[in-house]
Amino acid sequence: TQVAPRFYGSTVSESAGAAGPSTTGTEKVPTHWVSMIKHTLSHLGPAVSAERMLHDYVTLLYRPAAEAGRRASADSYAQARVLAAWTAKVRSAWPLLHVEHVDSVGVSEDPQIGDTLQVNAYVALHTLSPEDVSVEVAYGRAEESDTLTDVTQMDLQAKEDLGDGRHLFSGSLVIDRSGPFGYTVRVLPRHEALASKAELGLIVNA
Repeated sequence: TQVAPRFYGSTVSESAGAAGPSTTGTEKVPTHWVSMIKHTLSHLGPAVSAERMLHDYVTLLYRPAAEAGRRASADSYAQARVLAAWTAKVRSAWPLLHVEHVDSVGVSEDPQIGDTLQVNAYVALHTLSPEDVSVEVAYGRAEESDTLTDVTQMDLQAKEDLGDGRHLFSGSLVIDRSGPFGYTVRVLPRHEALASKAELGLIVNA
C-alpha cells in the first residue's frame, strides 16, 4: 500500500519518506522514489557501508584481540597465567556481586541541557576490589517502553570504601540532549589483559 504509490508518483505519498515531489518528470522518472533513494544513501550509507564495518571490526575487535594475545604470550605466558587466576577469582565471586542502590543529585525533575547530574552507585563487591570492576552509567533518551536509546556510557569512579565489601562509585555527567532523559548503572569485569569488557560474558545491571 506504500511502495507502489511512492514509486508511481501518487499524491498520497507526498508526506511519506524523504522530501521531494511525488510526480514523474518528463523522462517518466519517479522523482519522489529517487528522492527517497538519495535520502537513504546520504543518511544511512556511511553507517552501513562495508568500509565502516571493516573499520569497526579492526579497531574494536581484531586489533585489541591481537594486542591481548601478544601480551598474554610474552615472558613465557606470564600474563596469561595471571589472567587465568584473576578470571577464576572473578567468576567465583560474580554471583554475589550486586548493585544495592543508585541515586542522583544536581538536577530538578525537569532536567535541562547543560545541567550536571551526579550519579552515585552503591555496589556490593564482596571479595572483589574496585580495581577488578568497571562501574558504568549508561544514559540517553528514555522511551515509553522503559528502554534507553542514543545511549552514552561513562565510567564511575570508586569514591569510598563503606566496609563489608561495599563501595561507593560516583561520577558527574552533563545532560547534552533534550527530551525524556534516563540512566542506569551496570558493572563489568576489568583487567588490563582483557581484549574487551565483554570478553568474559559477565555483567550486572542495576
